[in-house]
Amino acid sequence: MTQLPRRAQRIGAIALAVLALGLQHCASEQSRSAGDKSSTRQDSDGLEVMRWTTTKDTSTLEGILIGFQKRQVMNPLATESLLQEGFFSAIIDEKDLPQIREKLGSSTIDIRTTYGTLPHWREVLQRTIPSGQALVVNGATRIISSQLVQMTARGWTTPTESGGCFQLEIATSLLDVSKEQQGMFGRADRPPGIPIMNTGIETCLQRDEVLIVLTANQGPFQSGRGPGTQAALPPTAGGFLLGESADLQGKETSMKGVTLLAFVPHISSSIQPTHSAAPAVGSQ
Repeated sequence: MTQLPRRAQRIGAIALAVLALGLQHCASEQSRSAGDKSSTRQDSDGLEVMRWTTTKDTSTLEGILIGFQKRQVMNPLATESLLQEGFFSAIIDEKDLPQIREKLGSSTIDIRTTYGTLPHWREVLQRTIPSGQALVVNGATRIISSQLVQMTARGWTTPTESGGCFQLEIATSLLDVSKEQQGMFGRADRPPGIPIMNTGIETCLQRDEVLIVLTANQGPFQSGRGPGTQAALPPTAGGFLLGESADLQGKETSMKGVTLLAFVPHISSSIQPTHSAAPAVGSQ
């Protein structure tokens, strides 16, 4: 009679041990699952760049973007300097992207690249300059050879009172063709090559904002009075880089068109709003 309780105790102890192991296993699975979700949220932080190449003319494209523009990218002086170097920029609402894409036409080429967080300067787009090509850089015409025009970017998520924004910086540089591979990953403090003055773009994009960059509309050069006096200016850096299409290696292609770059930030939901410190009691 006394053996039954001992056996029951032994069985009960085994059952408790199994239950404890089961709970431990469930806890570890939940922890692993939570870790996976956390890593997914972290991986969602970063930058996606949409590259659209269309045959629409630049004046039409500017009109489309002005109609959707949500706010100015930079101050008026910086914006005017950027236009003179051949770059037009606009911040639009992300929900309007499909409608803008539709207005570009069905023949538009669409390429998407995910970069993630960019603590160092990273190449976004480049185009090789043909030997003897003239470019207008900072108001002066330059004959360039064995170089390429390269746009690079860096960016990271920054906490704000509203929950965070993506600090984005863009630069355009002249880079020797022989140093092309060295320029793929630039240093954190400066972009590769020789930066072109007045082509920098700096803004902090909210969750629902997208920065679009394209070439500014460049009219003909009026060389005098009377008919037949209009001539095409040499392209600006923006006109050369985005005004005609090139392949992913920056080489010439048979298809000509205008390239738009849409910079789409991805901000983790784990970013919490920052709160200003409450004033001390009795402070003036």
